[in-house]
Amino acid sequence: MEISEWIYLILAGLVAVASSAVLVRFWTLQRNPLQNQALLGYLQQQSAAFWLTDADGKQLWHNNETRFPQLTTHLASQLFFSADGQHPGFPDIMAMLQISPHWQGLVWVGEQSRQAFQLQVSIIPGYRRQHLLWRWRPQQPELNQMQSQVDACLDPVTGLPAEPLWRYWLQQQLNRHQLRYHSFALVLLDITEFQSIRRNFGSAAADSLMQQLVNNVQAEMPPSAFFARLGPQQLAILLSLTGHDEQSQQQALQLTREILSFCQGPFVIPAAEIRLDCHAGIAIFPDAGPNIDELQAHAAQALQIASTVPDKLHLWQMQNQSTVVGIQLQAELQQALTQYQLEIWSQPVIELSSGVAHAVRLELHWRSPSRGLLNYAALKPLAEQTGQLLALERWAFCQTCQLLELWHRLDELPPVQVELSAANFRHSGLLTFLQSLLHDHQLQASQFVLCLTEEGWLQDPAGFNAQAEALMAAGFGLMIGQVGHGVSALQLLQQPYWQAAELSEQVIRQLEESDTQRNACASLIRLLTHQGLQVSVQGVDTEMQAYLLHVMGCYSCRGIHFSKMRPVSGQQLPYGLQQQWQQAS
Repeated sequence: MEISEWIYLILAGLVAVASSAVLVRFWTLQRNPLQNQALLGYLQQQSAAFWLTDADGKQLWHNNETRFPQLTTHLASQLFFSADGQHPGFPDIMAMLQISPHWQGLVWVGEQSRQAFQLQVSIIPGYRRQHLLWRWRPQQPELNQMQSQVDACLDPVTGLPAEPLWRYWLQQQLNRHQLRYHSFALVLLDITEFQSIRRNFGSAAADSLMQQLVNNVQAEMPPSAFFARLGPQQLAILLSLTGHDEQSQQQALQLTREILSFCQGPFVIPAAEIRLDCHAGIAIFPDAGPNIDELQAHAAQALQIASTVPDKLHLWQMQNQSTVVGIQLQAELQQALTQYQLEIWSQPVIELSSGVAHAVRLELHWRSPSRGLLNYAALKPLAEQTGQLLALERWAFCQTCQLLELWHRLDELPPVQVELSAANFRHSGLLTFLQSLLHDHQLQASQFVLCLTEEGWLQDPAGFNAQAEALMAAGFGLMIGQVGHGVSALQLLQQPYWQAAELSEQVIRQLEESDTQRNACASLIRLLTHQGLQVSVQGVDTEMQAYLLHVMGCYSCRGIHFSKMRPVSGQQLPYGLQQQWQQAS
């Protein structure tokens, strides 16, 4: 035979052998992966736990690794996506395998006590029937480690973040506010008597007190506030601020004064009722430092100073500045609250068509020994400067409720109008505070008309709308005041919670002399009336002003033409409620 023929025979033999091997291999694969010894041998050598199952999850084989799940019934009834067993996992995994030949994720296996596994499921290709390969890796050690890391970042008593998590969050806040050019306040709060309470009453009582204090403060703070416990008697609070420079300082001071008031108690522990003495130091980003270490150091310095001053409060930015005037004003207003220098004055609101009082306006006045008598308009900016406006307005509302309870014993009253500042209105605990007072004095929300300005809406439209809608749902009447003085956006006037609007006295200042002023006032009244609002005006001094306003469609007004502001007492009704005034016609 020729050499070429030998080569041809050899090649033909090799092709025949290879074809036979391929056919044998294909025949083996078509039968069952359990007969694929190469595959099973490989899986047997692995340290992870492997299963082979059919398409329904029925176990056909597993390797010798002992960390695989111990099943008593079918896998489909014991595989879950949550530890509580409320979210079955098998149907979703099978559905995902119809889209992709691989799936992986965290699962829990078991009927009663469940164990966590990191699971990988793959479809084994090349067989006539579908088979699944399951790879199990126990997660409990990893979960235990994660839980221990979480526990190390949380205070075991209050559940608040501890130092590591606090520093992380502080850095995140700094980065976020730096990008948006916003400021925030870092407040360090020290509970002075905490260690002595622990010594005298025991750890359980001290922990109970700390939980009550944290719950008190958290319930009253904005949702964006972030709390942490840095030590046994020290809390840290991050407060987002809406303003800049002096405005942000006053906002931080006011919020911190509220925090200190909520920390006073009383708190009930076994065998005692305790009131606390706390002090607070404040540092505002970015003025107090560009990084978290400097910011926290300055807050700690302010906290040390706060422990030595009567107000129990210190703002770091105030250091090296002349604050004598501010401290003196704070002391004066504090004396006003405690030494009976504050008074409630009233003025009737006259219905122009009938000449009778359809409401009474109550306002806070301050009879200062050094400054004389200040009405609410003069008092408000002073109290905003020191951050004490919220305390003054809440005192005024408490007094108003006491007066109404006494007056109702004398005769029926029309609704009472009470002005609320933007700082008071945006406070998260306002509605709870009002409803508590009404319950204590057996009053109804419908007896009050809360007078608001556009200031709060301009600062936070969404928050303002939510608060206004909650007050309206609770039964309070709402009036927007100072219309025509500021922006008074039409979008604000169109909100459904308003019942009335009061024009600013500046709108009618030249009403008798100027055609332009009369046309502008008439247009504004028509606009408000078209919105379905009762239009009222403050500062009516003459009979002609009252007449012109009545002709323009104004519903009511108040001013010295009818009655000046007068102080009130609980022994007699406010002046002018039972008087028939001259009709504006």
